[in-house]
Formats: sequence, structure tokens, C-alpha cells
Amino acid sequence: MNKNIILIPYRKRKEHLKYFIENTVPKLIEKIDNLEILIVKQCNGKKFNRGKLMNVGYKYYDNSNNFYITQDVDINPIHNSSLTQYNRNVGDCILRIFSSKFDTLGGIIKFKGSTFEKINGFTNNYWGWGLEDRNLRNRARYYGINILTYMLDKCKTRNLYFKEFDDVKDRTPLNNKQLRKLNYKLFNLMSKEKRLEYIYESGLNNLEYKILKEKRINEYIKKITVEI
Repeated sequence: MNKNIILIPYRKRKEHLKYFIENTVPKLIEKIDNLEILIVKQCNGKKFNRGKLMNVGYKYYDNSNNFYITQDVDINPIHNSSLTQYNRNVGDCILRIFSSKFDTLGGIIKFKGSTFEKINGFTNNYWGWGLEDRNLRNRARYYGINILTYMLDKCKTRNLYFKEFDDVKDRTPLNNKQLRKLNYKLFNLMSKEKRLEYIYESGLNNLEYKILKEKRINEYIKKITVEI
């Protein structure tokens, strides 16, 4: 049976992680078949790199038949309907369980391993907060991946379905945010060959990391500390 694996990129969010483990995980266990949760903790020393941590989490299992769910630790499903989305068979599509109102693949998304491999995962080059999810959307668009959407953060009733923590003050601003936005827009103006070249400049194919520590938290949850 294929696993449903939740990947949590993590650093310096102790209170959010505690809430997620104590309040959300028991609900997810009830709803998700063959569940495993992997917390990928980035060691100190560099800016946070959400995309690269997701790639590390995928490589930890390296199984194209499993289903993977990206899970920001500050977003918690609380409604039966939102919890059920985690167990959906998405096939070759990508499901936006809870994502930005913008054209991104951030927040909580679900995909099959083979789909993630096809698009070469996230870029490894985005240090600091933001836009790695837009980069992933460009990759999915290039390969014609069908995107399904359950809920976006512009939904007026979202607070009935998800509990969010206000973490804006804890985010690291980008020094090159405008450059990333420009790259996001320029991608679709490139030739097909240039877009493919851009996708394979950084991703699963050239991921480098080192696992420093592994810890089993309980039957369902494991945490690894990595140097990236």
C-alpha cells in the first residue's frame, strides 16, 4: 500500500510544532491511510530554505509511488472536510489543499512522488522567505500538470476549515525578492528549451545535504536535522 507522507520544513517554530503535534496529528491519524510524518529541521547558520527542505524530505523516502503532502507548520486543518482532503488520491495531479490566492503551489499541497520527480522538485536556490512556491508552479505548468484546488487563503470562511498562526514577524525578508518575481515572469517568455534548462539548473537532480540527527517522536512522526 502506498504511503501518505506529510513533509514539514521546520526551524524555530517550537510553539507551532507543539500545537500541530498535540492538536492536529491525532485528527490526521483518523483520516489518513498509511500515514507518516517527517519533520525536516534545518540547522542554524543559513537563511531558511523551504524548497530545499522539501526536496530533502522527498529524498529521505525516494519512492515515486508514495503520496507526499507539503505542510507548513503554522497551518492546521480543523474541519472534517479539510482533513479529508489529505487522503484524496490525486493521481497525476497536484492538489492545493490550502494555498495562496496567487498562482502558486505553496502552503499545503499533495502530489504523487512520480509527479514531483517529473518536475524536478523545488529549486534549491531560494534562501529566505518566498516565491519558491511560484517557481514550483512554473515547473508544473511546463509539464502540463493538472492543478486541483480545495481552498485558497482568500476564502472568507477559511477560518472554519483551517487554524492559522500569524507568523509574518518571524519571516526573513528577501534581499532579492524583486529579482525572483522577475524570474517568475520571464520563465513563460523563454523558449521551451530554455525553460527545461532552467528547471534542471536546480532541484532533485543536484540536491546536496547531510543528515545530522534522526529522532523518532512517536509511531507516526520522525524528525531529521539536516545541514543544507
